[in-house]
Amino acid sequence: MSISVVIVAYNEEKNIRRCLDSVKWADEVIVVDTESTDKTVAIAKKLGTKVFSHSYPRYVEPVRNFSITKAKGNWLLILDADEEIPASLAKTLKKLADKPQGISFFRLPRKNIIFGKWIKYSRWWPDWNIRFFRKGAVEWSDKIHSIPLTRGEGKDLEAKESQAIVH
Repeated sequence: MSISVVIVAYNEEKNIRRCLDSVKWADEVIVVDTESTDKTVAIAKKLGTKVFSHSYPRYVEPVRNFSITKAKGNWLLILDADEEIPASLAKTLKKLADKPQGISFFRLPRKNIIFGKWIKYSRWWPDWNIRFFRKGAVEWSDKIHSIPLTRGEGKDLEAKESQAIVH
């Protein structure tokens, strides 16, 4: 099964290279740029990434739906430009895509770093996010900070630091 990574970006020249370097393992990587005025697009293109344009949104959910339509993979991984995927999580995602055992979407733990420190207490860990799914199994409503609408059965990945999106 093929995996497409989709990243929505706006003025992320300080983060986009790190994000893209962490997903080189994917079959397809797409950046949807929302009218950046910095070097985000140039950096993404230099790294060989497919880049699409979208008008600047008030929030990310509608752009995520647009970005999904551009992806060709059977499985999609949705990232923000200031996030990255550790190698151990990449390995797990490839295995899940090859043998999903009837699962349509996965909630991934997210490790939030604020002012250089991992916030691992209160609601910030594991900060579950539906970010890895079969194409067609997930979409976002047009409401800000909405929980994605899902089809099929979902599963949580184990809440381990090595299996978490780094944000």
